Amino acid sequence: MAGAQNDGLSVAERRRQKEAERQAAANGGAAGNGEIAITELAHNPRNARAALEEIEGLADTYATVGVLQSCAVIPAATFRAAFPEHDDDIATARYVVIGGNRRLAAARHAGLAKLPILVNTKAQTRRDILIAAATENLAREELKPLEELATIEELKEVLGTYDAVAQQLGKSAGWVSQRRRLHNLQPEVREALEARADGMTIELARELGKIKDREWQLKAWEDERRLAAERAADPKAMKQDKGKKARKKVPAQGGSGAGKTELDAEAKARREACALAVGANEGDPTRVFIIALQSPVSPDEAVALASHWVAEAGGSATSLHLSALAGEDGSAEQHQAALALALAHCELYMTRTNGSDTAHARAFVEWLETYADYQPADDAVPAATA
Repeated sequence: MAGAQNDGLSVAERRRQKEAERQAAANGGAAGNGEIAITELAHNPRNARAALEEIEGLADTYATVGVLQSCAVIPAATFRAAFPEHDDDIATARYVVIGGNRRLAAARHAGLAKLPILVNTKAQTRRDILIAAATENLAREELKPLEELATIEELKEVLGTYDAVAQQLGKSAGWVSQRRRLHNLQPEVREALEARADGMTIELARELGKIKDREWQLKAWEDERRLAAERAADPKAMKQDKGKKARKKVPAQGGSGAGKTELDAEAKARREACALAVGANEGDPTRVFIIALQSPVSPDEAVALASHWVAEAGGSATSLHLSALAGEDGSAEQHQAALALALAHCELYMTRTNGSDTAHARAFVEWLETYADYQPADDAVPAATA
């Protein structure tokens, strides 16, 4: 066949060769040494990955098709010179793996005798090796969020500033700053992030990291976890991402959204209208702010109800916590949170007084009619008195 390769290599071997050539180019000319005996390789004792997970599944793949991606290594002598405290960990190995420790573990598990490697000859100092290992791991997205944080802090020690860390890793200062927020996570929240608990995401963890107060942070996490469980239990509920328009149908208000008091049909309809208004995050909020300022209710109850509406709209309830306000001036999340909190004050006051404060009731209902497509029953609002 025209164009066929007659080099005697199998398809898998050709793939490994091409991958080695590609990685050599990407690593600025790192030398490719083909395959080497696994017994001559040592794991990086400073590897940022706390645990090498899912080794068995990867080992099964390697046993079938081999290892197609080379491991990045440096000579053991270079590593010992930079990290003499790890001399015993290296033992008699010829090379130390700085990119591909999971691959090495899986290959050993699969009983392979050799691995393809790329030798990095440029990383000579402690600083160079740390940067090279961090770049390898981050480029392949092999680190968990807290492992990324540990990598950033280790690099900060040798580079001096977080700006220098961002520059060396090819990341933005904002990327580094977001991960540094994870320092503020309480142990329970850290554990949930590590375990990938239901409802926990890296985005949520960063938001929770804005909350310095322990009790508020744990409460915010419990609120988010409860709402995630409610969504999972109701497959018909429509989900919505941040910044999108409100869904047309809002799930029935339950839990903290409805409050502990049994609500009549009119109150439920008002709260559904409020949820829709929060999701849309449109209309003139000034009037409802004025009404809310004259609606004395429990702040905790108002925050709980507003949190429910914000979360239903696809936002983060952390935008309602005072300790999360810094650095977020004018954000869409805070506009939405302010609207939700104002509506919660109005609605709770309306429920508590049963509409007996006629001026308040009429102003609140008129706002809902104008901006939330609310249609009250004929006797829902007392008539204005002369």
